[in-house]
Amino acid sequence: MRRRDFVQRLPVIGSGLFLGASGLTLQACGGIAYLAPTTAPGRLTVPRAALEAEGEAFVQAPGMSRPIYVRRAGPDGVVALLASCTHNGCQPSPVGGRLLCPCHGSEFSLEGRVLQGPAERPLTRYEVTEEAGDVVIWLDRVVGA
Repeated sequence: MRRRDFVQRLPVIGSGLFLGASGLTLQACGGIAYLAPTTAPGRLTVPRAALEAEGEAFVQAPGMSRPIYVRRAGPDGVVALLASCTHNGCQPSPVGGRLLCPCHGSEFSLEGRVLQGPAERPLTRYEVTEEAGDVVIWLDRVVGA
């Protein structure tokens, strides 16, 4: 089986959601959590404890067409990437230490860099800060733009 055929057969992470006991976390059948953020103009906020419990998660507020992939990057860092492939807009999913796009096989590092095309541009990466026990994703502050 060709790699692209395999990637195209991977389950879509966004299907099969169910509400977690806390009401803040949704779990996808693929195992990665969806965290429901608190929203404010230009920012999304999730409890740091929820992210630390999962290590990685998708954060999606109502009205967002694609979630943001958020993961702990060492003891003091958090990476937030728009989970929208820069080739055709499909949602890449974390698999084996990278993000794989199920539509055409693009691969991205967990920092958003293109590892393999057809995508030619990195994933959109947002500035992240930590405030009073929360992780804040700044939607109006794109890193490297």
